Amino acid sequence: MEQERTIYETLIGARVHDVHWWRTKNTMRTAELPLTKDGFELFIALRKTSPRYFSQYHKIKGQISKVESSIGDGCTGEQFINLLDKLGITPNKGTISRWFKTAGGFKTKSFYAKQVLIPICAVALIYKAKVQSSQLSKVA
Repeated sequence: MEQERTIYETLIGARVHDVHWWRTKNTMRTAELPLTKDGFELFIALRKTSPRYFSQYHKIKGQISKVESSIGDGCTGEQFINLLDKLGITPNKGTISRWFKTAGGFKTKSFYAKQVLIPICAVALIYKAKVQSSQLSKVA
């Protein structure tokens, strides 16, 4: 277990307290993220992109691999919006801007790498699930 903690601390760039490590480990297990370098990188990126909903990653985990193949090495902002439309996700401009805040802002002509887009796609899918569940609760 010390090896995983060392990897995490290396990626963070600082030593973490035992309580922080315990919470991180439990959150990653809940979200079904592996305790590997790739898992930690995704966890950190998700937490930065959406601090409120990143723990719900396990709900959309299967859909991410499909989106990954659509993105390739990356895409422009306009292509990303088209991808969201195909997935049935229609956020307003402010929401998209907030998602891209960590990427330096959103521009339709800018090219975004896969590493930037995957956490944003995860947040978009969580957003879709959240919107759908709130619509269902209004109907019931």
